[in-house]
This record gives sequence, C-alpha cells and structure tokens, in this order.
Amino acid sequence: MRYLLLITTLFFAMTLAAQPPKGGGGTSGGGDQPGDNKGEIFGKIIDSISNETLAYVTVLALKQPENKTIGGAVTTDNGNFSIPDLPVGTYDLKISFVGYDVKIIKKVTLTEDQITYNVKDLQLAPSVLDVVEIDGDVPEITYEIDKKVVHVEDQINADGQTAIEILENIPSISVSADGTVSLRGSSSFTLLIDGIPTILDANDALATIPASTIKDIEIITNPSARYDAEGTSGVINIITKKNKLQGVSCLVNLSAGRFDNYAGDIALNLKKNAFTFDLNANISHRGRPNETTETRTTTYDSVVNVLKSNGESNWRREGWGVGGGVQWAPNNSHVLVLRTKFRSNLMLPYSDYSYLNYDDDSLISDFYNEQHNNIDFTNSSTSLYYQYNIKRNQDHNISIKAVANVKDVVQFDTTTSYNNDGTIRSGNLYTETGPSNSYRFNIDYKLPLKKDRKFEAGLQSQFGTSGDIGKNYVYNIITNAYDFDSLLSSDVDYVRNIHAGYSMFSGKYKSLGYQLGLRAEYTFREISSTAATNFTEINRLDLFPSAHFSYSLKNKSQFLLSYSRRIERPRSYYFEPFITWEGPFNVRSGNPNLLPEYINAFEVSYIKPIKRKGYFSLEGYFRKSSGIINRISTVYEEGILISQPYNIGTSEAYGLEASLNYKIKKWWKINASGNAYLFNLTGELNDVDYSRESFNYSGRLTNTFTLGGYMVQLVSRYNSGSVVAQGESFDSFSQDLSVKKSFMKKRISVSLSGRNILGTERRGSITSTQNVEFNSLSKPLSPQIMLSVSFKLNNYQKVYDKNERMDDF
Repeated sequence: MRYLLLITTLFFAMTLAAQPPKGGGGTSGGGDQPGDNKGEIFGKIIDSISNETLAYVTVLALKQPENKTIGGAVTTDNGNFSIPDLPVGTYDLKISFVGYDVKIIKKVTLTEDQITYNVKDLQLAPSVLDVVEIDGDVPEITYEIDKKVVHVEDQINADGQTAIEILENIPSISVSADGTVSLRGSSSFTLLIDGIPTILDANDALATIPASTIKDIEIITNPSARYDAEGTSGVINIITKKNKLQGVSCLVNLSAGRFDNYAGDIALNLKKNAFTFDLNANISHRGRPNETTETRTTTYDSVVNVLKSNGESNWRREGWGVGGGVQWAPNNSHVLVLRTKFRSNLMLPYSDYSYLNYDDDSLISDFYNEQHNNIDFTNSSTSLYYQYNIKRNQDHNISIKAVANVKDVVQFDTTTSYNNDGTIRSGNLYTETGPSNSYRFNIDYKLPLKKDRKFEAGLQSQFGTSGDIGKNYVYNIITNAYDFDSLLSSDVDYVRNIHAGYSMFSGKYKSLGYQLGLRAEYTFREISSTAATNFTEINRLDLFPSAHFSYSLKNKSQFLLSYSRRIERPRSYYFEPFITWEGPFNVRSGNPNLLPEYINAFEVSYIKPIKRKGYFSLEGYFRKSSGIINRISTVYEEGILISQPYNIGTSEAYGLEASLNYKIKKWWKINASGNAYLFNLTGELNDVDYSRESFNYSGRLTNTFTLGGYMVQLVSRYNSGSVVAQGESFDSFSQDLSVKKSFMKKRISVSLSGRNILGTERRGSITSTQNVEFNSLSKPLSPQIMLSVSFKLNNYQKVYDKNERMDDF
C-alpha cells in the first residue's frame, strides 16, 4: 500500500507542477483568465436539406482586415466545433466540406465584454453535383512518434480471414504454422483491442477476431510510458471499424472454404445527433489440418531406441459472439461511451498419430494414439469511458476508463493409445475448470502548454484473480475405467494486482519533436495451491522510463529515435503445478519459481516519402533481455519428457528492418519488407549450457494489381530458421493469392482467396536434451481456399479521422 500512496502522490505533484501560472495563459483553451484578451467561437454545422449534423467539416477563423488564419477546428461526430484562444477582434468564418458549397460568415466580433460567440445550427448546402467520389490512396503504413499504424481496410486478402492471417502480412510480425504470433522474434507482447487489454491468451484472442472488422493495426515496438509496461516485444493494438455517418447502416460479411471453414459477421449502426448505437455479431468455424511426422531418438548405454510417428493434427476452433455499444456526445465538452461484448469459444485441437517403435532398427511395437482436447471457454468484456474536454478544448481533457473482463473455462483433455486390435493400451485424462477475472480503472489527464508542448499523467489500478482446479486420471486397463491420481492433481488460486502511475512531457522545437516519460508500477502477487508447493509472495516496485524523438527534414523525410524499458510477467498458467499430457511420451507443467523477464530496447528509424509513389523506411534496433523465459524439456521418467518454463539467462538482438511501398503503375502497387537480426542467447541451467547464436531473416512481398475492375493480390513470405534454447527451427516459404470484384457502386464485393497455394509452408525443429533428440516436421494441407461476400447497406463506409480514437477506446 505504501507504494500505491507513493505513486499517487507523485502523480498529483507532477500534475500541479505542470499547471501554467495563473494569469500567464499558456494553454490552448485555458486562456480566458482576466486580462488575457482571448475569446472563443463555437457552434454546430448541419446539412441545409436533411438538418442532420455534419462531422469533419473544416472551420477557419480569418482575422480581419488582414484576412489571416488565426485558428481553426474540425467538427466532431455531432457537428460541434470550437476555436479557442482567439484575440479580441473581428473575424470571418470559412466553412468547407467535401461535397458542399464553401460558406463564409462575415464579421464575427469578439470584444473584452463578449469574448465568446455561438454560431447556432449553421446550415451548409450540398454542392450541385449529386455524387462526389474521392479516389485517393490511404498510405498502407503511417508513422507517429511512438508507433506505426498499418491500414488494413483495403487488403483484399482480409476477406474471410482472422486477425492472425492479417498479421502475417505486416512488417515486424511473423506467425508460425501453429498460429503463434511473434513481434520482432518474440511472442511476448501485449494485445489490445480498441485500446483495451484482453483477458485471453493473445493468440487465442487474435484467432477469434474477424479480419473484416479490422480498420487499423498499431504496431508499437517501443511503447511510451502511457502504455502498460507488460510485453517485452511491445504492443499490438487492433482498431476495429466504427461507422461515423448519420443514419442507419449495416455491414455483412459471409465466407466459406475448404477444410470445414466458414464464418459470418454483421455490424449494425445507428447514429442520430448526439447518440451513436452499434450492434455486432459473428460466428466462425475454423480449422487448418496439418500432416505431421516426428522422430524421437533415445540413446542408452546398450541400445538406441527410435520412435517414429506420423498423422494429422488440427487446431480447430468454433464460436460465436455478440457485442454492442452506445456513445453520447452532447457537445464538445463531454463524451461518454459504454461498450460490452460476449463470446463463446470451443477449441477442439487434436493429434491422431500412428507410432512405430524400434530398438536398434528392430520393430518392437506399433500402435495408434489420439490426443483430443476440448476447451470450452466463455468471456465477456464491459467498458465505460468518459472524457471531459476542459473549455471544449479536445487537447485539454481528463478521462476515466473502467474495464471488466470475465472468463470461465472448462477443459477436458484425453490421451489414448490403442493396440492394433483396437484395445486401449494406455490412457490419461485431464480436466481443468475455473474462472479468470480482471478489473481495470484508469484516470488520465492531458494539458497543452505553450509552444506546442504537452503534459500527460495518469493513474491505473488493475485487479486480477483466477482459480483453477486441475485433476488427472489414469486409465486402468483391468477395470476399463479412469482412476483419479491425487498426486498429479491440485487446486490453485492466483491473485495479481498492479497499481501504476505515469507522466509524460512532449513538445516540438523547430523540426525536432520529443516525448519523455516515466512509469512506475507496483506489483502484488499471491499464489496458493493444495499441492505441496511453496509460492513466494511478490511486493515489487518497478520503474519504466521511455524516450522518443523525431526530426523532420525539408524533403518531408523523418528520423525517429526511441528507448523504453519493459517487463514480461509470467501468466498464471506458467506457475501451475499440474501435469498435463501432450502425447503418450510428453507432459508439461509450470514452474513456481519463475521470475519476470525485463528488456531494454533501442530503435532508430528513417522514413522517406516518395512523391506520388509511396514511401521507404529503414529501422535499426537493439534489444537486450534479462531473465529470459524458455520452455526446457527434460526427462520426467524413462521414455517420458516434461516441458517446463525456466529463466535461463540473457539474450541480445541486433536488427535492421526495411519497408517499401511503391506504385509502379496506376494499376500495379508493391509493398515489400524485410527484417534481419543477429540473435544471441546466453544461459545455463542445472550445469547445462543453453547458449546459442543465429542470424535470422524474413521477407514479404505484396503485389496488388487493378485490372478491368478486378483487384488481384499476390503475397509471398519467407522466414528463416532460428536457434532455440535446445536446438533450432526450420525455415518456411508460402504464397497467398486473392481476387476481388465489387458491384453496385462497391456495395457488394466478392473475393476468392487461396492460402499457401504452392504447399511450401512448414513448421519444423530439431531439439535435444540429455540422451534424447527430437525431430518434428508439420505441413498444413493446401491450398486453403476461401470464398467471401461482403454487403454494405445504406452508408456504411470508412471515414478516416486522425482524432477518432479517444486513446484508442
């Protein structure tokens, strides 16, 4: 508690210190102190025919008689605008919007006696043209001082896919054949969905998000102090589509394909003046079968045992979800958003393999094994957000956010081996039940200062609890029933609370932008178990500094430089003492002595626009991790391996990443990226040296063609092999092809996509421990074909707004 009081005291001290002196002004929107001679013009813009409010209208204040622009604003969703900090005097207002006539309001006067002017329900008339069509390319990637934003809305291979397939085509990210997502070579990252952390495992959550609902993906490899410090490789923030136009609108997506894949989603939106309502629902059934071969060689003093297996594996998923929200924005001062969603998921992974067991090349047994899992979980997320813009200035605000995530899991796993005659030779059953809940509360404050400077500060508390009941059973071949194994069963209760405070100062001096921040996080963790396991209670205070700099050149090129310190706290299941069978000869378990992993990351970037053609970027990075967590396999008992997580040492990565977006012809555009890094792992555990080094590289090339009303997209990907703590992984190459055609003024679109069309994708590795060497190779069945149809009813369409996110809520 003393740490929480310290963080709170520091937050309010910094907030007070950042306030400008009374009477001195210094904030945009806070300058109407006595004697400041500053005023404000505000109002609402509406359509002259429909009387509906208009969003994104530009309003400029032109000082007279010089006719010089002194201030300006863009109307919000409900048509409101506010231009603060205007000196007293006479102004003309220039109002403009695509598809409407420009309107000039003459002689709007501010005096010392009347420093505010309200333009009530100003009508804007549509242009004579009935239809105004904008054909402009939105950059595929845009860069901000602490993030890069990938605009995925126009990727035609998104139809019928999930977020995981989209991430495969994004620089800095790689996806293995089993769906594990890595950011800059590490699977330790924080996943946000519209700025809200998910309680699910990141890979599981990404597999449930329809790609058709995604607007942007923010890649934050060096997060600022504003973000949670969790995730050593950074943050991935999924921004979903939100309709911004008045009236009722609807978006429907349907898809079906090979290997029993199908999905559908619908989004309904109603916007009326200050209120916006949205409702969405989705259903999915996905699978990606793989052909797998494995060879396990065990060397004893007098004999070499070789166990060979082959068969089919598949991580099947099915589920449905519903969600909705309401937003209320009565004016430029207040925004209130309430959102909720519920999802039911059923994961049905299986591995059905035939085994041949040899001693010195002599077959001693053959059998068949079925590894079937049934993981049924439901989760809900409810969030409430309120933002108050002080004196109607969107840059000067205080916001409050509350999030409740609730999850419940019922797991039922079986591992059963059969003789040739169909009788059971051995079997294991594992069950796990238990809830996992988290609650988060944030308060954030933004204060604009003089000369394009800004101060930000915030407090956050999150409370997490989970309770798991794990039970193991062993098949009795005499009674033909499962016997409960109390020695390998346990109940675990897990509590982790994190309290944090941060402050940031940013600004711009000529061409130099800067952002400096410091975050403090206090962690309390308590674990109890019915197993004979002692868990250490954690009370720890960590500091996480961050620094970001940008420098703009005259040719619009830009340099970026950044540093951050991060942490990876082990998830609750990393500590579980349960023994879970993953096959007839493999088990896994947790580690009660696991410690967090820390990382220091440095990045430097260069971004150069190519006039009317695209852009080029080059990024260099260095990342050093301590306490790195790896799963290590050791001999559990004769013929059985156990996999457990351990802190094995430190790692370093020196890398270079390049990206090119270039329009070769009007009908042909390419997007290429490459990432290469030297990875060094230094570690030792139980007198075993796990030090490794490798040079890793990956590349991606996307060709997009627009031919005769069709869009054709060809995506090629390559990932090199890499070292792991106990061996190495194989390289992989794949190609995807998509074709899309739109009808009825783009209200209906049909796309056909093929994934891994050449059948070259694979996942393989060679690992060794003690006297055991394991060789595994898995290839997905191909090609995976998907046909998708999208319907847009009424005015559901994208609207790009740089200020729409409200901290990505």
